[in-house]
Amino acid sequence: MKINYQNKSENPITNGKAIAAFILGVLSILAIAFSELGLFLGVTGLILGIIGLNEIKRFGQEGRKMAIAGIVCSCLSILITLFLIVASVLLFLSI
Repeated sequence: MKINYQNKSENPITNGKAIAAFILGVLSILAIAFSELGLFLGVTGLILGIIGLNEIKRFGQEGRKMAIAGIVCSCLSILITLFLIVASVLLFLSI
């Protein structure tokens, strides 16, 4: 007797980590003004998005586009936050 562990129903489950990555990615963009918070949310969203993509591929779940959007938003937030930190430090040193 073979047990099938994968969910092959008509409505596949959306990966929870993909949803969390998307939410954290959007929140990280909104939190760019608070550099530490935006950076923390961005890194967390990036990690969850990558893990979610791997789980989606492995288990055949839904949410691939949501995970990719979370990764993109998180990367954008990380880059903008790092740019603002570096620009602030350089501006402070030039005074």
